[in-house]
Amino acid sequence: MKRWTKLVSLLLVLCMCMALTSFAGAEEYADVIRIADDSQATSYDLHKDTSVNARNMLRGTVMEQLVTLKADGSIGMELAESVDINDTSSEFVFHLRHGVPFHNGKELTSEDVVASLNRWIESFSTVRSMVGDARFVADDTYTVSLKLNNSAIMLMDMLAGASQCAVVYPSESIAQENADTGFLPPEALIGTGPYVFSEWAVDQYVRLEKFEDYAPYGDPDQELDGLWGYKHAYTKTLMYYIAKDADTRVNGLFAGDYDFAVKVTDANLARVEADSDYTLYSQQTGMISLVWNKRSTDKYLRQAVQALANADDLNIVNYGELYDNDPCFMEDGQPGWYTTAGGQYFCQNDPEKARELLAQSSFDTTKPLRILYVNSGGAPAMVEILKQELETIGISSELIGQDRSTMTKTRTDDTAYDVFFTTFSSVPVPSLRSFLSADWAGWSEDETLQSMMLEMTTAATREEAFAAWEKIQAYCYEDYCPVLMLGHFHQAAACTNRLSGYNVFLTTNFWNAKLAK
Repeated sequence: MKRWTKLVSLLLVLCMCMALTSFAGAEEYADVIRIADDSQATSYDLHKDTSVNARNMLRGTVMEQLVTLKADGSIGMELAESVDINDTSSEFVFHLRHGVPFHNGKELTSEDVVASLNRWIESFSTVRSMVGDARFVADDTYTVSLKLNNSAIMLMDMLAGASQCAVVYPSESIAQENADTGFLPPEALIGTGPYVFSEWAVDQYVRLEKFEDYAPYGDPDQELDGLWGYKHAYTKTLMYYIAKDADTRVNGLFAGDYDFAVKVTDANLARVEADSDYTLYSQQTGMISLVWNKRSTDKYLRQAVQALANADDLNIVNYGELYDNDPCFMEDGQPGWYTTAGGQYFCQNDPEKARELLAQSSFDTTKPLRILYVNSGGAPAMVEILKQELETIGISSELIGQDRSTMTKTRTDDTAYDVFFTTFSSVPVPSLRSFLSADWAGWSEDETLQSMMLEMTTAATREEAFAAWEKIQAYCYEDYCPVLMLGHFHQAAACTNRLSGYNVFLTTNFWNAKLAK
């Protein structure tokens, strides 16, 4: 991390903490909190939609899970009251909380958990590979179990923190899956959380309304611990407005149109920081990458671009100072999984080596390299820099810019592109890095990689799993190159100081937020 970013992050976090108590004595609060979001999701079906926007908006807010993450990465019970795990981590028995209502009035039972989590397994190749043919079964009305033929020490982490969230819907919702899209329709997005998915005006906003019959857990007198704890839902309505332009979000915040703005860019940091009426904070949130289509590229092309890339030149036009040149596929706040294995191959800025590797590739340089990206934010500037770098070794580029929803669909077509730019938010365990999956966009179908992944996910101990993870990261850098790893991004957010009680962990959660009038 650059020294400037470190200092600013620390100062901003301190400012945020002050803001949390600024209006502790206020007696009247607004009925609505208005959040300026940067984009909308494709579906908001959390079993299948891996977008950060869907997860940040709905996980824990509208839909809940059997278990969730605490601030130190440990597991907290949410819809489960307790879990029994045998000594070999091959049998899991979850005891459900009683009297938890869904938004449609139905009580949560094992039928809903089994239908939801078996759909989650079928939708998520990483967990499917780990559990094999095993599936959740109902032992009685409030008990479900999963019995495996192998160790699955990462199962609890996956249930708590997967980007394809292991949320629980009513069984009736699962039955409404659209046969063409594979997603649940908006009216089926029913959960047990403190807010109801009320309205989605495409390209405009999402409205969440307080669920008056919400059954909270935890201690109401204790602060939230990560994503775990008592949810008060003080505010009646949460409005997420789609404001794709960063300047629009910040201008709207200052104009009073929004109370909270996501993804404040480097260009607006000083402006917000200078105004004492607003709080600004920044945190390392995930990794920056281009994901290769392994069906249309070979490893020598991928290695060549990795040897060529200049991480600073690419990142600064997108993130300004809000990035770190760190080779680990996990974030620096995850010491249990942090490794620099293979890091010597990270963005080497070595055109001569890149040309040597390209000479071994079957890539036809008379045709352009097709680069897919979202045509908003800083991504267009980044891919323009990449295009210029590629030209120095004789590769032309076709830049395919699309809106986020279209791009998310396009990346599932292995004939439509060669590489796409994206970011990945923090996950609790490396098996949840979707670009390592054989059937996620980019298709990491390499047998060696998948064998290593299985070794990690079925390891008997954490130590053995970490050893397998180091081998995986080294192999990805030295040989397979499923992604062009560019480092880690920081996300800055800003809000009016009239907003208090929001919780910052992985994202900003508004379960206990209040807006003083």
